[in-house]
Amino acid sequence: MRPDATFCLAAMIASISFLPPSLHAASIAPISSKQTTLVGHTIPFEEQIFRIPVQDGTILEATLLLPHLAGPFPLAIISGGASHISLTNHGDRKSYSYLSGYFLSRGYAVLLPMPRGFADSDGTLISHGCALTATAQENAEDIRAVSASVIGLPEIDATRIVTAGVSFGGWVQMAMSATPLAGTKAQVLFFPLMHDTSCHSDNDRLVQGARELGAASSLPTLWVQGENDSLAPTELWKTMFAAYKSGNPKSTLVDVPPFQTDSHALLNDPDGMKPWMAQADALLTQVGLPSRPVMPEYMPLIAPDASGYAALDDFSKLPQQNDMIRKAYRMFLSQKLPRAFIIGSDAQVIGANGIDPIRQALAACSKVTTNCRLYAYNDRVVWQPNSNPASQSEHQTITIPAGKVATVFYTAITPECTQRYMPAIHLVTPPTHGAVAMIASATGYAKHTMGPLMKCNTISVKGSAMQYRADPNFHGTDSVVLTKQVSADPKDPPQTLSYSFVIQ
Repeated sequence: MRPDATFCLAAMIASISFLPPSLHAASIAPISSKQTTLVGHTIPFEEQIFRIPVQDGTILEATLLLPHLAGPFPLAIISGGASHISLTNHGDRKSYSYLSGYFLSRGYAVLLPMPRGFADSDGTLISHGCALTATAQENAEDIRAVSASVIGLPEIDATRIVTAGVSFGGWVQMAMSATPLAGTKAQVLFFPLMHDTSCHSDNDRLVQGARELGAASSLPTLWVQGENDSLAPTELWKTMFAAYKSGNPKSTLVDVPPFQTDSHALLNDPDGMKPWMAQADALLTQVGLPSRPVMPEYMPLIAPDASGYAALDDFSKLPQQNDMIRKAYRMFLSQKLPRAFIIGSDAQVIGANGIDPIRQALAACSKVTTNCRLYAYNDRVVWQPNSNPASQSEHQTITIPAGKVATVFYTAITPECTQRYMPAIHLVTPPTHGAVAMIASATGYAKHTMGPLMKCNTISVKGSAMQYRADPNFHGTDSVVLTKQVSADPKDPPQTLSYSFVIQ
């Protein structure tokens, strides 16, 4: 069984009839509604879940996402893929994705209908074996009926609709565009196709279906597909697009270069937004629909291109040179894509796999340190040397009363509040108007001001210390410069620390 857009249903249905569903929306209300804020984000969107009956009484599940704006909203109807869907595996309800985030960011409400047999929709998975076009058409009837109910809601502007489909959802949306809802202006198709495990050779049927569905549609269409699609050889999908365009000349192809290991996963990574967004914006503008971001936070942060600062595996160029950053960076390199590596003043954070990994990692970093910056994303270093937050020097001003001794304590501890190593300190520039004592072994308390190590501030630990005493009768400012070990590996470059002591 192949992944995505693949059915595991071998039964054939002998007779097929296609009757246009009623487009008169019944009065519907969500069964649940909540404000959702993604991790690392601050602006919520509303997520409503509906259970909507279609013509034969089957109840289908649908999710509606509403931006944190004043409506009514234009509507984006998105049909998702069918990864491993079968009679025994109904999959999960579709909700926020990078594609829905694209439309939310431009002020659209987003409808995510679930076909029968998917997630919590009732009914049995629709499949007609090798009759792939018939499968698309019958599923499209259900999607059209659900959508017709939703456009009757007061939050929706039924005159401004765009449809989008991903993989199997794209195949279904191709069929829906043959009889689109009245306000539909355009469609965006991402690698549209389907496979049924009961049909062992379906290339000709995919091409024929694309030709028939194209001939039945006049919607301006953007077709997005990559050169290394695991479910469709390039020759096949290019033939499919040509067949579709022969019937619907308002179609444009975005031919994506090979994307990571499989362009069928294009929409699973923020990097996969870059190849098509400008063309999608242009299509929306062309048909008079909103195309400019008005709520950009609904989109994931998209990493810049490689900066040229360093090769991905060059540890010698890491802005900080210590054992902890090297350990964290090795862990980052072991993660699956998407992945992000963030460097802060005294902490490193890895974001991987989840929604919006860069923003999530930046948010986590900012909770424990300052000056958080993106160093690497996926397979490239994006660091700009002039944005280095991990300066190898630090300055501090300390005010002390005349006749008093100022003590600065240095320690390196684990999250369990135990000693990692004894940080060695060395005097570089002695004071002009006082004396300094460098203590190689001392006992004291850490003074973390943020992050998880704050819990250790009340626990006595071993460390090193510097003590400064001004000369008698001196009032003014004196200075000291020293270096401090920053790693369990004493060969790593030390940090330079400078102090101004203000004697009152």
